[in-house]
Amino acid sequence: MKNDSWKNYYSCFSLLCISVFFLVQSNTFAQAVDDDEELNKGVSVSPSHLHFNVDLGNTNTKTIKVSNYSAKLQKFQVVYQDFDITEDGYSSFLEAGTSDYSLSELIQISPTFVEIEAGSFAEITLSLTVPANPEANRAAWGVVMIEQMEEKKVLDPGNTSGSTVAFGITPTYAFGVWLYQNPPNVENMHVDITNFIFEKKVENNLLFLKVKNEGDGISFCNAYVEITNLSTGEQNILGGKRYTILPGYRRTFIFDLTWELTKGSYSAVGVLDYNSDEELVAAELEFKVD
Repeated sequence: MKNDSWKNYYSCFSLLCISVFFLVQSNTFAQAVDDDEELNKGVSVSPSHLHFNVDLGNTNTKTIKVSNYSAKLQKFQVVYQDFDITEDGYSSFLEAGTSDYSLSELIQISPTFVEIEAGSFAEITLSLTVPANPEANRAAWGVVMIEQMEEKKVLDPGNTSGSTVAFGITPTYAFGVWLYQNPPNVENMHVDITNFIFEKKVENNLLFLKVKNEGDGISFCNAYVEITNLSTGEQNILGGKRYTILPGYRRTFIFDLTWELTKGSYSAVGVLDYNSDEELVAAELEFKVD
């Protein structure tokens, strides 16, 4: 998978007006406020993730709600893209259809352009249809980008000689809604711990929990570390965040030991918790702080 398609996607913007897109998590502005402050909240999109479990030959429909709490009309373009993810959890965006796990041929989006008046909202419908053939019986994923549309402003070059080129920036933003499709009969979503390492740095001490999804389905689990001072019995828990691990992919979770560790010996237990008695993976190591 190459990221050139993502770069090419934006190369068509004019030199006179460059749009800058920021991918932000949904519900950024969705905080409880008084009614008279509603128009100061901006725009929110929910949910931030959509999980499908569509069987062969079936269709499932879900909706995305875009709420305009700003004081002006907002316009958005809705586009689908593939994405890839690194071992450290960073996403890179790809042209639709370029990923081996693309949802581009399965997903239908309506509408693909919305105008939302101040204080109103719009709903975007996503219909995922899985064809009735064995090849479609696999996990797939993608992202829907809800991109703000702004009219380009006329720039004044500052003189009439025609020898000056004026550059401008129109700041815009985009919301990403992550899509995951796990067919019902995909049952192997086992993630195993491949390594658990303690590294002593000059500034801080770090724990690295390395894992791999050995199954053929998208896995969702909580990753955390329990640390025990073997002399005092004092315990600390780091993490507890829910992570998505794609089939065949590796992830490295980094836990920063931010508190001051006293000299002594410690035990660390790295845990992957699937919220099930049958799905709990753990690894243990001991380390010393001099």
